[in-house]
Amino acid sequence: MVLDNSINGTFLHRREFMEYHGDRFEDASLVIYNEDFPVAILPAEKEENSIFSHRGLTYAGWILIDGLGLKDIQGIIKHTKAFYQNQGIERLEIRMVPDFFAKESQKDLKLAVQICGGESVFTAVHHCTSLPYRVTDRGKKWGRKKAIEKGLEIRASSDLKSFWEKILVPNLEKQHGVKPAHSLQEIQYLKSVFPDHIRFFAVFSGDEMLGGALIFSTDTSAHLQYTAALPLGKKQRCLDYLLSHLIEEEFSDKSFFNMGVSHIPETGQTNCGLVKWKESFGGKSKSVNTLKLQISKK
Repeated sequence: MVLDNSINGTFLHRREFMEYHGDRFEDASLVIYNEDFPVAILPAEKEENSIFSHRGLTYAGWILIDGLGLKDIQGIIKHTKAFYQNQGIERLEIRMVPDFFAKESQKDLKLAVQICGGESVFTAVHHCTSLPYRVTDRGKKWGRKKAIEKGLEIRASSDLKSFWEKILVPNLEKQHGVKPAHSLQEIQYLKSVFPDHIRFFAVFSGDEMLGGALIFSTDTSAHLQYTAALPLGKKQRCLDYLLSHLIEEEFSDKSFFNMGVSHIPETGQTNCGLVKWKESFGGKSKSVNTLKLQISKK
């Protein structure tokens, strides 16, 4: 009920999404009521004497129903802190929902968190393109033209297995020495549960998949969760073609196309090459804070 009428909730906050990796986290989520009426939820997990909202999700914090005022939200945060204090919790860390995923303003929520003692402990920088948008970068326009001249085709696809095993995983291992955040089995499960929200597009030369992009689609935004290409696909500029298509056509009815964070997770340093690539598709930097609230010991 809260999520369907919220100002800032997305499908990531549904229990069906959270539970795909439930074995990795000790759940500590809350539903906050005003008398008998639910007004907020807090997707959360616990480690020792700290609560996190939520390290298994890209963003969370207090998901609020529409129509709450500043004092209402302050009350929600104070009651949250009091509840966790009774559980022996000393620290609450919140990864705020980025504004481009929110359906309404989060101004009062941010102010309420600040009034209640919230302090920024980390600022992530996303690169996000405001839609509608026409790609103007000369290199990307040339690349798209080259891909079309090569006869490449973009199709919605259900073949996540080929993309994961032949393209995405080898790319991430070779370039960064990491694995995708989701296993193939996990993303197949999530796509089966949320077929309208998790969408996969691939670029083909005949029957050969050269590259692809997995999109998490919300009410306001299309979020680029994964994208990668084979060496031949890169040579034929398949991702220039694909990203231009997604931005200009497939998701032109959204308000934003988000290309995610632009820092190196291990160091927190900005990946300048990645920033330049995102900017070539119209991406502008948007800051998203992770906040800490101390909870006094009883």
